[in-house]
Amino acid sequence: MKQTIILKSLLLSAVAVAGLATSVFAGGDEPNTPAPAELNAGLLGQTYAGLTYSYINLDAAPVNAASYGFEYNLPVKTGFDAVFNYDWAQSGPVAGERAHEQQLGATLRAFFAPGGWGRPYVEAGAGYDWLKCAGIKDHSFLWIAGAGIEFQTVAKLTVTPFVRYERATGYDDADGVSYGVKANYWINRQWALTGAVSRNDDKDMTYKVGVNVSF
Repeated sequence: MKQTIILKSLLLSAVAVAGLATSVFAGGDEPNTPAPAELNAGLLGQTYAGLTYSYINLDAAPVNAASYGFEYNLPVKTGFDAVFNYDWAQSGPVAGERAHEQQLGATLRAFFAPGGWGRPYVEAGAGYDWLKCAGIKDHSFLWIAGAGIEFQTVAKLTVTPFVRYERATGYDDADGVSYGVKANYWINRQWALTGAVSRNDDKDMTYKVGVNVSF
């Protein structure tokens, strides 16, 4: 197993995902006044924090990996969110050693709702990555870009296909692309369950589960 490939695969584990459900009920003088449809219950434009666990199936490698992530989403103005991420990952043991990675990132996400079919978004940002394996340490600045469409399938559930690009300027394997789908389901107005499946250009598969809390 090449350490660089394993560590870059961990880099692309991507994204912990979470959201906020809001609903508005109409009042009125008429006893049978219908309530309007529930408003957006997804991730975009909401204030939330999320914790995730990811199992990473590394293609053509003797071991797999796991990742733990934290995400905080803060609306800064209508149609724009600031998204902050921290991820810690490690591979399985090889000759008694594990590869470790930490990644810190921040992006600005712009989104809009052209109609009832979905809410497209694009994002761009930067971050930093730290790698360690068998006593060897490395680090790199990151450029981050991504896009997706958030679909509200039912009142409390959103499904979001996405693609994400990262460029680690300090590594030989500098460019990486991952794509997949993530989902968010609100149990109540404060707590939600989230999950995602994604694949990167090294053919590694990532399976993610987590919880979110709204503020």
